[in-house]
Parts: sequence; C-alpha cells; structure tokens
Amino acid sequence: MYATNKTLLRPAFTRQLAMRLQHGECINLTAPHGFGRRRTLQDLRSVFPPDMGILHIDMKCSADDFSATWVDLCTQARRTGTDFRHLGQLSAALAQQHAQSLLILHNFDLLRNQPHDPLFDSALLPYLSAFSRQPRLSLLTVCERIYADWPLPCQHLPLPPLQSANT
Repeated sequence: MYATNKTLLRPAFTRQLAMRLQHGECINLTAPHGFGRRRTLQDLRSVFPPDMGILHIDMKCSADDFSATWVDLCTQARRTGTDFRHLGQLSAALAQQHAQSLLILHNFDLLRNQPHDPLFDSALLPYLSAFSRQPRLSLLTVCERIYADWPLPCQHLPLPPLQSANT
C-alpha cells in the first residue's frame, strides 16, 4: 500500500477496502450516522495511489438537484478535457484511461427518502449499474443501512466497529 503520515482509524479494513476498489469492485459501505463513514472516506483517499482518479459526491448537498450533481461530477472529471452529456459518456471516458477510477457517492440513501429530481432515476441509476461491467471503474456508495430493494449491483459491506476493525 502507499505510505501515509496520517494514522488510519481502521487500518486493516481501510487497506482491504482500497484493494478491493483498486480491483474494480462496486461496494455499498454501510454504517449508522456518526459511526465514522466520513473519516473512513478520508482515510481511504490517503492510501490510494496518486494516479487513482477519484470523483466524490455527497448526496446531502445535491440529493434533490441532478443538475448540480452532474455539474460537480463534470468539474471533477475535467482532467479528461472532454465535455460530457451524460454519465454514460463520462464513465466510458474514465474506462478508457490507464488508471483505475472511483466514483464515491456519500449519503446515497438520501435519494430514497425525499422527493428528488426524476433524472436521478433515468440519468444516474442505469449508468451506475453499468460500473460493475467496467474493469477500470469502481463504485463506492455510502449509506446508513442496507435496503432490501437496493437498485445497484454492489456488494454490501458494513463498516466494522472500532474495537474489531484491526482484527
């Protein structure tokens, strides 16, 4: 793994999660509010190689505005030098890059419980589902719990309690 000056909150778990994501897995990380999801994401970023492309959206900031989410994603992906009309074009461009790319959607479960832009269902979910078929793309959704009608092909992974995180 890559060196970090920061002490990881859950070192073994964070490194295992990073390895899985570097190998193209799609994961739904679950933990209750206040359990350390945001810190885990910070730690995770610190162990990735420098060439790992990371796009990160917190749905708390844009759960009811697909346009804002899309603009934020495109702004983060500008390094490819391409304008994208939909997430399919963006994911295709990322899949063609040499390095692994990761899309993190924090608080993804907020889309379930409040009125939201219908474009999330038509312009986001189908393309997110396609991430599992792209070897250079990884998807990490972060939620408070697992839902029986989960719409994406992600492996559910609970965030371990701190006392057992290093075992």
